[in-house]
Amino acid sequence: MIDAKFNILFKIELLHKYFSNGLCKDFIIRPSLKSVQVINGHGVIAKQYDNQLYAGIQSDGSKPLRQIEEGLQMTFFLELNNPLFFNYTNLPFSFSPGKIYYFTNRNNNVANGKDFLSSKIMPYNGSVTYKPGDMATNISGTVFSAIRSNDSAHQFDLTNTDYWRQIDNNQFQSENDALQLIPSISTYSFGSPESAANISILGYDNTTTDYSKPVLSKSINFPTPVPSFTLDLSVLTPGKYSLTINGRQQWIYINDELNAARVFGVIDIYNEITPSSCNLIDASGNLLSPLYSIYFLSRATIWKYFLTNVNQGSIDDFANVYQFANPGNPITSLSPIPLSDKALNLKLALNGFDHSPIACADPQRLSAITQSGDIYPCSEIYLNY
Repeated sequence: MIDAKFNILFKIELLHKYFSNGLCKDFIIRPSLKSVQVINGHGVIAKQYDNQLYAGIQSDGSKPLRQIEEGLQMTFFLELNNPLFFNYTNLPFSFSPGKIYYFTNRNNNVANGKDFLSSKIMPYNGSVTYKPGDMATNISGTVFSAIRSNDSAHQFDLTNTDYWRQIDNNQFQSENDALQLIPSISTYSFGSPESAANISILGYDNTTTDYSKPVLSKSINFPTPVPSFTLDLSVLTPGKYSLTINGRQQWIYINDELNAARVFGVIDIYNEITPSSCNLIDASGNLLSPLYSIYFLSRATIWKYFLTNVNQGSIDDFANVYQFANPGNPITSLSPIPLSDKALNLKLALNGFDHSPIACADPQRLSAITQSGDIYPCSEIYLNY
């Protein structure tokens, strides 16, 4: 008689730099309707606890009792439950209709001992324009965040601390993970009327482990030029694709289950031989129980302190990491400071007296400020001094 018990098939953890404990509990993780069938059919239990999703499977201790076949796919939706999330997260404030963030173990994004589901942050490239908050990596894989804009005409590489701030060796979620969510049947609009639509769609190729497999190619000729047409992609299975129409390419995600829902992101977990990040079991069928991570970076803002006193004051960081335009009233930080639920140790000097600690920025109140030609989110803090 086999002693059946549950062991971990895989886990997913959500992390965030804003929180001092690193745990992000801002989302509900739920399986798609199709994945519920897969879960039930394989004896899997998927439950969320705090910031983690645990997928357990019936096993004899090392091997699952039911076959985990190659190509098995489980899809989960991330539903945001904290309205302040975008205030303290390094993402655009505006969440445009139809945009969705896509995470998968097919990204094969391994760094700092973790298996990340987000896309890889690309190495610094002097020909790329970087805006404040954009990220790049150095040759060692260390991630840096841009403090000021730089471009091909004004190159300031990662060693320039006036333009870049070192973060760490983790991989963070970014706009590289954004896709356009479209229904399987939708209206595609041209920039101006056109007489034909030449459609090419590429899907994931398991051999090359990239999106280079042709899955649909056709041309539609119109009697007269039209501003739009009905794009029918109903033959495609739910997933990520590269869509090109008349030479214009975009990354899309199709899943009609989401047509009436508003979700932040989609997570696809696959069991495949390659890449290794998709291995849920080894060659002998033993459970590998991988832990997958999604890591969010804190938004950095300019901190602007207002004093009730008519005199000018000075603010200093005891850690000597961040500097302020001293003296002043208001007193403004010289560079953006990452938001955190852990207060900085700051000192206010005013009228010959020192006041410490003083309040730090919080995500409740944000405005905008321009410094050296760049527009930054601004945290306004009012001190009763």
